[in-house]
Order: sequence, then structure tokens, then C-alpha cells
Amino acid sequence: MGLRGTRAPSIKAVHSSMRPPGQVRTSDEIRRAFLDFFADRGHVEQPSSSLVPHNDPSVLLTTAGMQQMIPYMLGRAQPPARRMTSVQRCFRTGDIDEVGNPRNLTFFEMLGNFSIGDYFKAEAIPWAWEWVTEWLRFPPDKVRITIHPTDDEALQIWLKTGVPRDRISYLEDNWWGPPGAEGPCGPDSELYYDRGPELGCGHDDCAPGCDCDRYLEFWNLVFMQYYQDRQGDRTPLAQKHIDTGAGLERITALIQEVPTVYQTDLFQPIIDRVAEIAETGFGRDARTDYALRVVADHGRGMTFLAGDGVLPSNEGRGYVMRRIIRRAVRYGRLLGIERPFLGSIAERVVERMGPSHPELLERRGGILEAIRLEEARFAETLATGTERLAAWIEHARAAGADRVAGDLLFQLHDTFGFPLELSEEILAEAGLAADREGFDRAMVQQQARSRAGARFTTAAEVLADGIGGAPRSEFVGWDRLELDDTATIVALRGEDGDWAVEELGAGSPGALVLDVTTFYPEGGGQVGDRGVIETPNGRFQVTDTRRLDEHHIAHVGVVEDGQLRRGVDANPVVNAEHRGVTTRHHTLTHILHRTLKDVLGENTEQRGSLVAPHVARFDFNYPRALDRDQLEQINARVNRHILEHLPVAWQVMDLAEARKTGATAIFGEKYGSQVRVVDIGGWSKELCGGTHVHRSSEVGTAILVRESGLASGIRRVEVLAGEAAFAHAWEQQERLLHLARTIGAPVDQLEGKLTQLVEELDQARREHARLAQQLAGRRAEQLVDAAVDVDGVRVLSAQVEAPNRDALRDMADQLRAKLGTSVVALGAELDGQSAFVVGASRDASARGLNAGDLLREALAAAGGKGGGRPDFAQGGVKNPAQLGTAVAQVVPLVRRALERA
Repeated sequence: MGLRGTRAPSIKAVHSSMRPPGQVRTSDEIRRAFLDFFADRGHVEQPSSSLVPHNDPSVLLTTAGMQQMIPYMLGRAQPPARRMTSVQRCFRTGDIDEVGNPRNLTFFEMLGNFSIGDYFKAEAIPWAWEWVTEWLRFPPDKVRITIHPTDDEALQIWLKTGVPRDRISYLEDNWWGPPGAEGPCGPDSELYYDRGPELGCGHDDCAPGCDCDRYLEFWNLVFMQYYQDRQGDRTPLAQKHIDTGAGLERITALIQEVPTVYQTDLFQPIIDRVAEIAETGFGRDARTDYALRVVADHGRGMTFLAGDGVLPSNEGRGYVMRRIIRRAVRYGRLLGIERPFLGSIAERVVERMGPSHPELLERRGGILEAIRLEEARFAETLATGTERLAAWIEHARAAGADRVAGDLLFQLHDTFGFPLELSEEILAEAGLAADREGFDRAMVQQQARSRAGARFTTAAEVLADGIGGAPRSEFVGWDRLELDDTATIVALRGEDGDWAVEELGAGSPGALVLDVTTFYPEGGGQVGDRGVIETPNGRFQVTDTRRLDEHHIAHVGVVEDGQLRRGVDANPVVNAEHRGVTTRHHTLTHILHRTLKDVLGENTEQRGSLVAPHVARFDFNYPRALDRDQLEQINARVNRHILEHLPVAWQVMDLAEARKTGATAIFGEKYGSQVRVVDIGGWSKELCGGTHVHRSSEVGTAILVRESGLASGIRRVEVLAGEAAFAHAWEQQERLLHLARTIGAPVDQLEGKLTQLVEELDQARREHARLAQQLAGRRAEQLVDAAVDVDGVRVLSAQVEAPNRDALRDMADQLRAKLGTSVVALGAELDGQSAFVVGASRDASARGLNAGDLLREALAAAGGKGGGRPDFAQGGVKNPAQLGTAVAQVVPLVRRALERA
């Protein structure tokens, strides 16, 4: 679709009363007027969806207002109303590299009205014209209409509405649908604003759809009236739908009569803040304006992404977040901003957008922390990356090359997290290109290496193979371990993997499917049940339970006694102890999840879990390690809620109804139209299919035992409940007593004694370092006379003794200081390994002597490698016996380098 947009949990009115036509001036008034206009025409206002598409992991980010409407249009879900309207927050990634130009945005808001099988063109077109000409007061002669050449119906309705024929034109592009794919589709009609011939291309045929700036598209009306099959054939839909999308930023620019969206009240407060920090102003020069636009757009985008729980990472949405933060930092540097500043920009975004997007105000703390932490991380990466790129640029120019090798750029991307897009921009500014093909080859090679080490087929996939048309399984064991009646074995699988087995004998490993079972299959993080299944002639020990597909549950184990036959009655009995401790841990994860949101912020979301008898492991998004106070607070609150004896209840309901109750959906999980909502005292509500206790107090004591980092922006905590918690506490107490006995202090004095010992150890280490430095100084004095003069540069290359690498570096620094214009190269054997350092004084570097180059060439002759800066580099050789070879290379290398210079 031409436009489209995303949500904000409930768009609130900035003005309590509806503005009369003609007085709409601000973006907030436009947003509110649109919703009120369609509410007056029977539309139910819908909150914006998250930028993270709900229940659709195939889509990276929400790009249009209609995404949340697709299930209704396809008949997969019941809409809350047949007429709906929304302001959807949207993010599109295709234009990131172009942002900075006046036309391009990543984040934007889309105004939309929708009909699910209710009204159609005869209502949608006149309403659009009414809102544009009477509410926005656009001059009718400035609005141009485009339609699809086959849509005579739309043409006639536009004419009937009062639009002259010469202001309606055909565009082949006015068709919405999945090209070459299956799904609903139909013609669309776009509304353009004529901004005057002075902005046009000058051609006689300039018209809406031209690439020039004269005609600005601001609203797209999509008429879903056909269904396209895989062969491309279209048939009329039984129900026709309306889906429209109007760009708030574009409409605001037109209303406020400014050249670009960046000069509207949506952007100006943000640009003003950037300019204030950079001590510059918008409109001074093109380069400055470009950078200000980049930071303002990306500042809005990163703030809304963080508000919806997206944290920087190297994959998917997280990579988009990382990319725009890092791009904003770089353009901030080009504006002269050397200190951290993005937190201040995000604060201005929250201040400007918060009244209409209250979730930003609610999640302000988490948003600012995520952005500031990533900015700090990138400051280090940027320094390293730009330094290496600068060296490669100089090398490419010296060699007469027009590009930098792709494998080098991939090394920068893979090792240092330096985005390729950023490398490309820096190279373009230097008049060079990036070797994209070489980069892609290096990427493919790395992916192949990763796949070679990670090829596997899941146990469930292996088990499911061949289950075919076996009768379905029904799980009924949420709150019971046995059946009131017997089940029937409907499928058996032997060790050879064949589901057509009729019988399994004693001692045979295998799997079976029952038509009804109390055994919970692994899912939602919870491990599968264990237990026994008894038949008249045999007993099957169940060691695991897995869901094969939507309709079949496999009980995996071994025949302990007798034999099993397909079709016989069976009595499944779940192991009560295994289920009990697992169930307590599952309820504990729900209590923990809600507590994490209360302590760390609402944008804290589950990213994975393991619910097992021995532990509950919970992964969630958070930008940094939890501090001691946070961990203590979380642990205390979890136990407080357990002791509150809260009722735990569950109910199956429609997905749409569950959303209305405020139930939390787990990130990345797929849900059907019917879901189970687990409610803990009205305080915690989650969509969950697992087993739970009936009262929070049944969980027992809980202990948070570990917190760690899993990936960038993802943390993991491990908690124990009940007997597992008690056993852990007892074990820790025993360790404490043993430690107290070893140190010779009572437990209550242990902390003070340890502090004293650590201080004494630190003092001893400092004294050791002082003596080592003193020794290095004396050795350096002894070596000064060994330096040789090479064309005015004093060169010292020697093999020495040093206790560690730090001492070796200190010795090299002291020698450089004593020798003046100099190159110092030192090698030392350290615990069976070798270390080699090269330092060049500043004036030696100015004469073309590069410490990194000298070190690499010297080590290459000795079978070693290393690298570093022009003034200092370090490395080593694999065989310490070759260290002397490297030392001997330095003086000749310096001489040749000076001759070339």
C-alpha cells in the first residue's frame, strides 16, 4: 500500500472537545479529528498495535495499520466491530539508508478507517472527500485523485462526489495485493495534494505518480474485493472490505504549510534539541540539515522501538534498533557531538509524543536505559571501527584501488559489531566503494560453518515422522493425574521409528499415542510429564511426553513388563512428585514475570523459559545486569505474593477477548483462536497452556539463585521453589560454615574477615606492581646504550625478561621516553609463551614508521602475528625459540621504511 501505519496503546485526546472544521492546525488536533470523524460514523476506535507484530513472527515490524486487521479480513478471528478506526505507529526499514533526505522516514503514524464486510466504496470515498475538504479545509482544486484503470465503479463515485474528471487520473500502480501469491486483493484510490508547478519536474505530462515533489500522496483507500489464487486468477470476495491509510506526518506538513515533514510540530522540538546540543541550527547548510534529520528520525524510531520492548542485538528487530542507534551516533559525531546525547533526544521524544502515546511515559525509564547503554557500547566500537577503516582507506588510495575488500569489512562487522551500512557510508564519503560481493561471500562462509556445527533434527520432528492419520489425542490433565475412565492406544512406535507397529514387547523402547491423556507434553517452557501407562497385559514407563503436532501427543519410554498392543485400553498415571514440583515452578515463573515488570518496567518481556522439577529458568529483555538492590527487591516481592495465598484460576476464551482482559502474550509464541488465560489473583494474567497450582502459597518458599547475561539485551534468572529452594538454602549454609572454619572466623564475622584479607591481598599486589615497574625502569636504563641510530631515529630491539605483558609494555614506554625520536621493540618469554611489542614515538611515526606494520612484518618472519596502532602494537610467536628471529628483523625493517619515505 502507498502509505500505512502503527499503534500507540490508546491514543488519547490532547483536547477534550472535538475541533470544528477549519480549526485543525496541530498534529495532535489532526490525529484526534480523524478518530472523532469516523467515530461519528459508527467506527469503534482501536488502540495501536505494537511495533512488534502480534502472533506473526514472519513479519519483522508493523508497517501498516491494516496488519492488525488481517485476521478479521481473512475470517480467522471475530472483529470487535465491523467498523473500526485507529492511529497506528509504524516502522519501515527499507528507507534507513535514505533517511536524512527530506522525503524519507523510518517511524511514522498512520491514520486508518476499516470496514470488515460492512460499507464499501460508496461510503468510503465520500467520507474521505468530506474529511479532506471540510475538516482539513484543503482547497478542492488542490486535491488530485488516482484510480486503477479497471475501477470504473470508483471513478463514478468520485465524479458523483463532486470531483471534476480532469482531476482524476489512472495509475496502474493503484492495485493492492500479494503479487503472484494467494490472498485478498483489490484496486485502490490515492489522494494527492498539488503543491504547485514550481516544485514540478517541468514536463508537460507531470501528474500524480511522478517522482518530482509537486504531487504529494497523503491517503490511500484500498478496496478489498477479490481473492487471488496461486495461479493468479481472481474471484469476487463474499465480503468486501475497506482498508485506508493516511500519513499523519504528510498531512501535518500540508496543514502547516511547510516544505517537509521535518519542519512540522512532530519534528521541530526534536530537531531543536539536537541542534541545541550540537550548538548549531536547522537551515544553516545542507550537510548539517541532513545530519539533524537523521538524528531526529532515528531518535523517534529508537524511542518507540524501545517502548515496545525491542532491544539492540545482532538479529532481526534488534539489529534494526542497533543500526539506527549507531547511525544516529555517527551523525551526531558529524555534528560535533562527542559526548553521549541520545538519552536527551529520547527524553524530548517522550515529552513531545507522550501525551498521545502514554506507553512512552509509562516505560520512560526502560526506554532511556536501553538507548543510553547501546550508545555507550557503540562509542567504543565507533572509535575502533573508524580507525581501522581510515587505515584501509589510506591503503586503498595508495594502491590505486576504488574499493575496500569485503573480507576486511566482514571482519569489522563480525568481530566488532560495526554495521556494513555504516562502513559503506564512510567509504562513500571518502570516494570509495565497499566490496559487497566479498562481504556476502564471507558472510555465507561463516553461516555455512555455523550450520555445519549445528545441524540437527528435533526429537519431536523425528517422532512425528509417519504419525499421519492416527486418531487425535486430547489432553485433559491440567488439574488431574489419572483418568476417570480408560484411554485407548491409537498408535505405537518401535525403536526403528515405524508408527505402524502393532505390538511392543518387554524391554522395548518406543512411544505411544493415546486418544485421551493426563500427561502434559513439553511446551511453553514446561518439561513433559513422566509416569506409567498400564494395560491389561503390560506396563509402560514414560520418561518424557512430547507434542508431535497440533493433534498428537507422544508418550516416550520403555515397556517395563508384559506387552503393549495397539487398540487396547490403557490407564495413564502421571508421576505426582515430578508433576508437583514442575507445576510449582511454572506458577513461580508467572509470579516472577509480573514481578519483573513491576520492578524493571512494563516493557520487560519474557524471551524464553525452562520449567523443570529442579529449576525454573526465565529469560527476559533488559539492557544490563541486575544490581544487588534489584535482585533483593525481586526476591522479596516474589515471596510476598506467594504468601498472599492468591487464587490461581484459568479460563479458555477467544484470543481477542483474552487481549481485552490485559492478558500477557509471550513474545514469539503462536496462538490459535482459542487460548487459555491463567489468572493469579487478578494481578498476573498470561496466555498459558501449562499446569499450575490452585493457590500461590502452594509454590512454597522461592529463592532467586542466579542472574546472568544470555545475549545482548537478554538476561536470565534461575529460581527455585519449595523443596528445591530448601535444599539449595541448606547447601549454601553448609558451604558458609565450611568457609568460616577455613578462614577461622565465626559466620557473623565472616564478611569483615574476608574484606580484611582482600585488602591485604590488594596491597600486596600493588607492592608487587611497584617493584616490577621499578625493576623495568632499571632494566630500561641498562638497555638505552644498546640503541642504534638509523638516519636520526634511535632503534632498540632486544629480548628481555619481564614478569608479565604489562611490565613489558611499561618497559617499552619508558625506553621510548628516554630515547626521544625512536622505535622500541622488545620480546619476552612469559610462562612458556612469547610476547612481542613495538612502540614508535610520535615524531618517528611522522616520518612514516608505523609500529603495527613493523610488528606484523617482524613476526611474519618468525611465524607469529599481531597488530595494533601506528604508535604501539603487540603480538607473539607460536614457538618462543623464534622470538630472536623477530627481534633481529626490526632494525633492517626501520631502515627500509625510512628509505621508502
